[in-house]
Amino acid sequence: GVCGWGTSGCCGARFPALHILPAMSEVTVHQVQGKWQHSAGGEIEVQPDPTGKSLVIIHPTVGKQTMDVSKFLTASGLDYFGFKGKLEGDKISWNNGVTWIKVG
Repeated sequence: GVCGWGTSGCCGARFPALHILPAMSEVTVHQVQGKWQHSAGGEIEVQPDPTGKSLVIIHPTVGKQTMDVSKFLTASGLDYFGFKGKLEGDKISWNNGVTWIKVG
């Protein structure tokens, strides 16, 4: 069954969406928001939308995209339209050879 909002048990921890249950080393919105330098040139900007449920990602080649936080930040790392990324410090390494370096 579904727990009520008032319970402090398992289900209560699932809300709001920003507080994803800690698995291995889950990435948080705070860690990915900001400006990133694309290894092929250009800057990516990642910001949460006003609801906090989605991320607005402005990419030099793809343009502006809005993605569900839970789709971008997965238990196994980052997922950007099927590309898998791994956050290591101030760098995201993607499985297509691209890296994003945090600049602000």
